[in-house]
Amino acid sequence: MNEQYFELIKLLATVILAALGWIIAHYFTARRDKKNKKRELSLQHLISAYQILTNDISHRYLTDERNERLEKVVTDIQLFGTPKQIEFAKKLSYDLADKRGFELDPLINDLRNDLRKQLGLDNVIGNVTWLRFNENS
Repeated sequence: MNEQYFELIKLLATVILAALGWIIAHYFTARRDKKNKKRELSLQHLISAYQILTNDISHRYLTDERNERLEKVVTDIQLFGTPKQIEFAKKLSYDLADKRGFELDPLINDLRNDLRKQLGLDNVIGNVTWLRFNENS
């Protein structure tokens, strides 16, 4: 009887340990997946914001369509950006609202460096180099 009781306890302990291991593994996997999803979502929005700023907004005339894209970019940066990027986006918004010229380089450079860091790429010093073709030709 003692041997059967001992075997039952061993079996029960094995099942409990396996279940506990599964629960712990599931918890950490779910936590990692959630963190990765948040990072991926943030990266997608910030990469899109960077591309819109560098391709659609900078050194081009603002049209209604570009203004809408710029509004979206500012909103995305305020949601997903770093505190420094949010301050740059606020300054850009205030400058545009006051009908002043606006400087994109500080925001673009900070976005670029933050994105490169998150993607495991080397930091780049200096402003973005612009290549623009005449839209009338």
